[in-house]
Amino acid sequence: MQRENTKNSIIYIRVSTTEQAELGYSLKTQEETCLDYAKRNDYQVLRVFIEKGESAKTTNRTELKKLLEYINLKSSDIDYLIVFKLDRLTRNLLDYANLVSLLSKYGITLKSATESISQTPEGTLMQNIIASFAQYDNDQRSQRTRSGMAQAVKEGRWLWKEPLGYKFINKDGKSYLIPSEERFIIEKIFTDFARGRKQHEIISDLKQIGLNIPKQTLNKILLNPVYIGKIKSAFTDIPVSGLHEPIIDEVVFQKAQDILAKKTLSYSFEKITDDFPLRQFLRCPECNHKLTGSWSKGRSKKYPYYHCTKKGCKFKPIRKEKAEELFIQYLRLFEPADKVLDRFSKDTRDFVTNKQRLNENIISSLKKELKELETKKERIEDLAIEGTFTKDRFIIKIDEVEKDIIKKKTELENTNKENVDIDVVLNYFRHFIKNMASLWYDSNFEQKRRFQEYIFPEGIFIENNLLRTTQINPVLKALEDYKDRVINSLSGMVAPK
Repeated sequence: MQRENTKNSIIYIRVSTTEQAELGYSLKTQEETCLDYAKRNDYQVLRVFIEKGESAKTTNRTELKKLLEYINLKSSDIDYLIVFKLDRLTRNLLDYANLVSLLSKYGITLKSATESISQTPEGTLMQNIIASFAQYDNDQRSQRTRSGMAQAVKEGRWLWKEPLGYKFINKDGKSYLIPSEERFIIEKIFTDFARGRKQHEIISDLKQIGLNIPKQTLNKILLNPVYIGKIKSAFTDIPVSGLHEPIIDEVVFQKAQDILAKKTLSYSFEKITDDFPLRQFLRCPECNHKLTGSWSKGRSKKYPYYHCTKKGCKFKPIRKEKAEELFIQYLRLFEPADKVLDRFSKDTRDFVTNKQRLNENIISSLKKELKELETKKERIEDLAIEGTFTKDRFIIKIDEVEKDIIKKKTELENTNKENVDIDVVLNYFRHFIKNMASLWYDSNFEQKRRFQEYIFPEGIFIENNLLRTTQINPVLKALEDYKDRVINSLSGMVAPK
């Protein structure tokens, strides 16, 4: 049964503890603002999803998962997804584009209760500018954190949860690792293991003294160089000497490593998996199944192939090197010519510049309204002191004006955020779009996976040394359409819109 003219919506709100404290983006404020937006636009609200204290760095969030499940089940009943701000949804541009693409697939329009974004091509561009700067801000903060952590590790400081056998002490405002009363446990584990006792035997011994250590944890202890005074992390190429006192001597530790090296099949499997970035991304042209990747034993060595696992499928396995070279060539087909990017940059710069001129008037007006609200708040407080207001009346009035102040501050912040350095954005975009093939090639395994799934959300079919896809990222699709208009324009056929 088809719905009548009722427009249905769902709401997603999120706040971290820091944002609530520093910016006033309380869950209550966000919910009221979104509900008010829905009411003003005659949208019926079907459900509100409230995310408490989780970061927007990834899409691995409890309520966001529930929201996506709900959309999957009820998509035909939903017209709009309302958020307080676009960066409430995600601060990662790739995740943002994928989410918008998913919503578009279900016919759902994303709405921001505090940001004015149109559905025109220019409006879509502004959405991506806002999303890219949310990611830029997140990346900048993450980079500062990583830089600080990297420097601390190089100085020999342990930055994580204290390992078994150690505890933290505070000295001059910094935390330092020292051996704890449990150091004897570590000494026993390494000594027994180096002498030939099995891990399950050591676990059994520890249970006798009231310690229940899982085998996986025991294995991590035996592999951790922290116990010989070294720190191994992603921040340095090799382990660095720590400031903390070793518990185990290097001879005993090395004996343990030699024993462990003989029984690490699971690690080898993981490494093999990481050798195939296009695994479960390439699709079989014969049966539509996702291809897997594995090593095939030759006469003298093993060779890597992508192949179909469906029984009876006639797809001929393709060498890993060949498949990935074809993918790189395919990416290059989407890299536009300089003349297209020049035209795109000019049109985008003109649009954003005009928008920013309009924003100056809006900012001036918002500042004036904010000042009036602050004056109103002071007047309410004066009336309360004079006894004109009762306590209950004062609480109601002050709550109303504080909500209005938060809303105006949010509008002001969002309007200011639109006044971006458009040249920085365009240079970043130009670099990305002109170098997609090399960026993919130079990325690590996880980055390659995210990159290719962002560009081609439905995967890639490989057939007769040719690649094809049923869907490309909406941002890339918009650029492809723009490219066609520009090429036609430069050929004297039509003018780009």
